[in-house]
Amino acid sequence: MTTSQVSLLSGAGGGAQTTRRAVNRCQEESGLRAPEEGSVRPPAVIAGIGTTAAHALKGRLLLDALAREHVELGQAIPFGDPETLIDNTGWELALVLSPWKKAVAERMDSLTASATETGVVDTIVRDRGRSVGVNTNCWAAQAAMETVMGGRSPESVLILGSGGSSNSVALAARRAWPHARLAGSARNSAALAEWAFRFAADSVAPADLLGEFGSAPPSLIINTTTWGETDASEAGEFAFPFEGLAAPGNGFFDLNNRTSSLQATALQAGMNVMSGTFMQRVTNACRAALLKAATA
Repeated sequence: MTTSQVSLLSGAGGGAQTTRRAVNRCQEESGLRAPEEGSVRPPAVIAGIGTTAAHALKGRLLLDALAREHVELGQAIPFGDPETLIDNTGWELALVLSPWKKAVAERMDSLTASATETGVVDTIVRDRGRSVGVNTNCWAAQAAMETVMGGRSPESVLILGSGGSSNSVALAARRAWPHARLAGSARNSAALAEWAFRFAADSVAPADLLGEFGSAPPSLIINTTTWGETDASEAGEFAFPFEGLAAPGNGFFDLNNRTSSLQATALQAGMNVMSGTFMQRVTNACRAALLKAATA
């Protein structure tokens, strides 16, 4: 896979301007135009599907994003499966969370370029009666990764995990740094091989990571697994030799919003560290802008 370099990080505008650039890219890709200035829309109906959908629909990060776009939330409806979600015509935008991001992509009327390239949909917008599958996470992840790298270009990027989020992060890395070495590692060797082929990346088994990167640790490590999402998730052993990969001055981006022990280990190693909160804020900013632009 080849792609031209796209930069979202803003030197003058800081995080707010970087967020706006990511939102603009996502909205342009969707084909939905921003509404006229001063236009008012009725309260929105938002759906959600996934193990944490009920919580996400009431989350402060989503409500803050809607408020910034002056969109009032009228109703939030969680669904249990893709068929029921899609058959219901009462909602305008849907949050798609694990484990449904790939399954939902196959049921859309149309997909954005990012959703097509990753096979992942994290947001559905209803526009003129048609379902548009969007991958907002790739733009949000890119904004977060460029920020944690402080504008530097990494020599190597290592993505841990092979789930839906790993695809979004890989596309983001390819767009930001097309010439950097991209590698992935996961316990699921079949899923890892498919991921590596999709993004023209290297696949490295967890047991081989220290041999591969021991003398030159990755410039940027991204954890896309759910290890660290909760206290309970940290009860088992992490599948990767993280301490041996952490190096001073390098970057670590953990998609989990919670401050995990991985983040603490990275900080102790002298790494630049970011949790998933900034990415989630950008994701919700994209969703709010898409909702405001959609026509029922």
